[in-house]
Amino acid sequence: MGTRLEKRTALVIGGATGIGEAVCRRFAEQGADVAVADLPAQRAKADVCRTITSLGRRTLALNVDVTETDQIAAVIDETIATLGHLDILVNNAGVSSFAHSFADETERQWQRILAVNLLGVAVAMRHVLPHMLGRGFGRIINTASQLAHKPSAGNAMYCASKAAVVALTASVAQEIAANGITVNAVCPGPTDTPMWHAADPAWNKAKLESLPIRRIGTSDEIAWAYVYLASEEASYMVGQSISPNGGDVMW
Repeated sequence: MGTRLEKRTALVIGGATGIGEAVCRRFAEQGADVAVADLPAQRAKADVCRTITSLGRRTLALNVDVTETDQIAAVIDETIATLGHLDILVNNAGVSSFAHSFADETERQWQRILAVNLLGVAVAMRHVLPHMLGRGFGRIINTASQLAHKPSAGNAMYCASKAAVVALTASVAQEIAANGITVNAVCPGPTDTPMWHAADPAWNKAKLESLPIRRIGTSDEIAWAYVYLASEEASYMVGQSISPNGGDVMW
């Protein structure tokens, strides 16, 4: 058990499975109380909360559809009311759009991707900021993707939405850094999650063969980036994109 996040409280939106689940667990291991928010159908929220409780931390399971502004506001408000305050917000909810020819994409598909992957992030940030500004402290961590920096063919909607998250992160970070609040993004590479397994197998095979590390990452490996960005050690990280991606994108 670590102490990097001792006495901190966190809300992980999209926290029931995959990277979100690992982030919840790692946060709790590092001493944070963690609220877990995800779609109502994601029954795994209860399992994640049991794990958090077993680590001696407070938790609550919350239902949220990030395409509904009122629901986002409600889970943030309930987290603050139950845990007393909110130090860390992780925006991890997302949907993919693999194997779509750009010419065949519909306006409705674009609206769905942008509503979840971009607007949901923006709304959550906007709603939590008055609370964090009032306290003079906050950590906001948005999940983007390595595809924001290295877009792939046949994936225009997802790549565009995640690149927009990176830009949103950098823009808002500049506005509020002087107020004790940092905003950063994690840009995971191929990771062993339900989204990876739901993707086109041919795309996965080609991506795996192109990775310098020659394997996909684990959710736990990715989660440590969130722990770092949430910690005091990352107090000088402002508007950055952390890229645990197996070498797919190098700077």
